[in-house]
Amino acid sequence: MTTRAHAVDIMNRGVLGHRTLDEEVSEVRREARERFARFVLEDVNPGTHFRNHARRPLDRRLFEQAGELGLLRFSLPVEVGGDGRDKLAWGVVVEEIARLSRDPGFAVLLDISVEIAELLLSSGRRELIDRYVPDLMAGRRFGVQGAYENRDPYDYRSTARLEGDEWVLNGAKRFLAGARFADLFLLFLRDEASNDMLAFAVEKDDPGVTAVAMDTMGLHTMGLGQVLLHDVRLPQWRLVWRADALSELNTYARIRRTMSACGVLGALDGVVDTCVEALSARRRGGRAVLEYTNVERSVGEMRMLLQSARASVHRALDGTRSPDRDPHFDEFATVAKHQAADCALRISHLVMGLQGGEAYMSAFPWERFTRDVLGLVSGQGSQETLLIQLGQRVITTLEGDLVREEATERAVTVLADQWWALHAVAVGDGPGEFAEAVRGLVEAARLEAPGLDERPQVSLLLDRAHALVADVRAGRAPEVLPVGPDGRFGGRLGEVAAGAWGFVACVVAYESGLLTRLLRARTAREAAGDLPVAFTEGLLALLAGRGVVRRDGQDDEGRFVLAPGLEQVVVGGGRGRAFAARLRRALAGGALLRAGVRAVGRESVPGCGGEAAVLAEVLVGSLLGRLEGLAVALDRSGARVGCAAGDESRSAAELTRQIPYVPVLDDTDLGRADRLALAWLPVGGLTTDALRGSVTAAARGLEPGGWLVLPCPLAPRRPLGAAALHLALTVTGATAPSDDEVTHTLREAGLGHIHVAWEDRALGLRLIAARRP
Repeated sequence: MTTRAHAVDIMNRGVLGHRTLDEEVSEVRREARERFARFVLEDVNPGTHFRNHARRPLDRRLFEQAGELGLLRFSLPVEVGGDGRDKLAWGVVVEEIARLSRDPGFAVLLDISVEIAELLLSSGRRELIDRYVPDLMAGRRFGVQGAYENRDPYDYRSTARLEGDEWVLNGAKRFLAGARFADLFLLFLRDEASNDMLAFAVEKDDPGVTAVAMDTMGLHTMGLGQVLLHDVRLPQWRLVWRADALSELNTYARIRRTMSACGVLGALDGVVDTCVEALSARRRGGRAVLEYTNVERSVGEMRMLLQSARASVHRALDGTRSPDRDPHFDEFATVAKHQAADCALRISHLVMGLQGGEAYMSAFPWERFTRDVLGLVSGQGSQETLLIQLGQRVITTLEGDLVREEATERAVTVLADQWWALHAVAVGDGPGEFAEAVRGLVEAARLEAPGLDERPQVSLLLDRAHALVADVRAGRAPEVLPVGPDGRFGGRLGEVAAGAWGFVACVVAYESGLLTRLLRARTAREAAGDLPVAFTEGLLALLAGRGVVRRDGQDDEGRFVLAPGLEQVVVGGGRGRAFAARLRRALAGGALLRAGVRAVGRESVPGCGGEAAVLAEVLVGSLLGRLEGLAVALDRSGARVGCAAGDESRSAAELTRQIPYVPVLDDTDLGRADRLALAWLPVGGLTTDALRGSVTAAARGLEPGGWLVLPCPLAPRRPLGAAALHLALTVTGATAPSDDEVTHTLREAGLGHIHVAWEDRALGLRLIAARRP
């Protein structure tokens, strides 16, 4: 009898022995309770209410006790006597202490002093480490950081100047947690001479140092205060970082945001449990309060907020263990801090609603919780500051990705230009119809006419290259990569030949699927697929030298991974098809040039054939709302699209895929069409006269308000790239009209609103649009 399958058997297919993050967190939480819960419950919590009411800071002896228990050394390196635990474990300990403690500031202060010890350790300064770190770890000293001035770091009013062998410090730092009882301050100041950021270890008893208490809304036991500096003279060994202390401050802020969120999370956990317990004995209208649906809903929302904050914080903690983590800005830490603070604010509102009048009385914990939450929200960046920084990060990352993508695609385009240049060298002065474009390319490549002995060598290399591609396409890849141009040519010809050979390697790697397999880092054996391993090794070494792939630095196994900018073109889509079309066009164009034969049809013209897909995607995804009235015109009954690409219906097919409910007329003679909402007319390969006739016909077929869109080749700014494009177009039968000629032709046809609607220099394409009045 076959056992009946259950949904859980299909849906929950866990890996035996797999340890989840929740299980790891739970284990650390149990350890924290075992080691530190008694201390928090019996030593930290007693007297909390009255200490807060009297606005008295925490007793310094509590930190000495924490040192004796090993709490302050928990996450410090083993080399200095610490336990060496990672930030995930330490964050969970901070969270658990905040949950158990009736004073939400205690866990935060513990972490601040620990991170001051870490900052001193990171300085590498032996005098500082030996003097302060053992005492910080034992709780005999308490340290805090001071940077806040509500000003740009390079515009600090707090300054330092070097006088002889001493630094002289002046200024003020405010809003320092623990300032009222700290005996060590790590302060960031501006160097008067260099305007650079510096950091100093300042002791409470240094002459000229004054700690001043601050009266705040909440967090009364955290000892918030200001530190004033008046001609404080320090020996040079107290300088923590000689330069670029801003980077260290950013690293500190990254860690503090996560740990601050841990403290908030623990406090939330405690207050939710306490709130529900307080409601459990209450009755209204003969029913338990907890049985009312609206109360159940509020408790459920509190739990949802708590768990969403927990998921965000634990994700940020887990990220601290990644070696690839940005040392200066952690997106997940910023999100965790914002999420935890937002959730805390919302939970405080829910608690106020559930507890009624008691929530406003200072004798109950709810009023204090609300005040203290507001203080925790402002620490480590206000909510608005966090959002601004996240927005800046998103924008700069996106811009950087686009730059990298364009740079990598252009690198492949440069290889293709060198491929064309090597073919121009091979054909010399003939055939006659290509001679002018060939000479222009040779000059742009800065190549002198090769000697009689070099041209045959160039031809042999090109024969070998074309044969290699043909063999790989036929499934007959050689066991090893054929010998390339290394050492065969000197000077500029050698550079061009090496680039052309790199282009061949790129074509082979793309068409064999090797580039796609390198979306993940792999060794040559893992990436080879159907290719011989030795051949793949040679191919990868060549591609790495050309920036198409890179060696993965995570291990010593010889792994390779695709250059980041090429990821978007190997995963598929319109841009991927355009990339493949450009590779094939250059490969085939070189063969046609050597044979002295023109291309037949316009399928290989820029803006047609394989590049039609990405242009159709741009039309619908980006331009539909920008070409005024086009979306409405395409929705009208009887609307049609005319396509005059002449590329064996490939452009028409792509337009049909993107505009599925409007007939696309694939007719090179747009003069026989009417009621066109859109006319599509690639310019590449057309003579000026042919363009004028096609534009005139399209203008007649357009309905009033209809648009004519013209895909145009976009010549690179590089002389070599422009000359290579000119030769490629010449092989297709004609050069493309210039933008000025296109604009003049559109105006002659009576069209208006003429503008460049879109362009992409990496693709080498531009869309010019014009509207019929």
